[in-house]
Amino acid sequence: MRIVVLGAAGQLGREVVRMLSGRGHAVCATVRRPPVPAFADFVEIRLADARNKADLLTAISGCDAVVNVIGGGTLRKNEVASTTTTLAVAAAEQANVPRYIAISAGMVALDWVLFKYVLRPLMFRHILAEHRRVEEIVKASSLAWTIVRPPALTNRTAAGYVATIDLQPNSFITSRADVAAFIADELENNNYVRQAVFVTSRREQGKHS
Repeated sequence: MRIVVLGAAGQLGREVVRMLSGRGHAVCATVRRPPVPAFADFVEIRLADARNKADLLTAISGCDAVVNVIGGGTLRKNEVASTTTTLAVAAAEQANVPRYIAISAGMVALDWVLFKYVLRPLMFRHILAEHRRVEEIVKASSLAWTIVRPPALTNRTAAGYVATIDLQPNSFITSRADVAAFIADELENNNYVRQAVFVTSRREQGKHS
């Protein structure tokens, strides 16, 4: 499978590129500027500004799937993820690239009293609103999408993941490696097409995936 990864130079993007290329997929790592450190020689680099639809059309040309892991990287108000998602979804539809993986967060379904009335208004209101905008854009598309909803991401080693349609209320962190493994599995198996999936590291749950 030929897969383009948007936001490939970020921490999650690098894990996704590593996982997909390690499984033998042809990966097109799409970045705004040459990545430092560089990717392995067998990873194709495509330079593109994700805020430019023409760039995105060129970047995803000839691919079978898009994995968009671009995020705002801040709790402050910004629309980086939703703006780039709007353009990426439109580009994928125009280029007839049917499969699309999006990143959201488990907090979109969190209804704890502490989170709802204290943490959300004080700390997370902007990023939560942005995750919800991303989900609305993706769900309204004609693509075969999957939305990945992890809790807080860490750089811990992979422990195996748990994936469920329902919120995993006792999950607080997930390794980027486990999220990358879920994305690779989903692209290969298509178990959650047009569904939003909560993904967390196995040791957080004490379960098996």
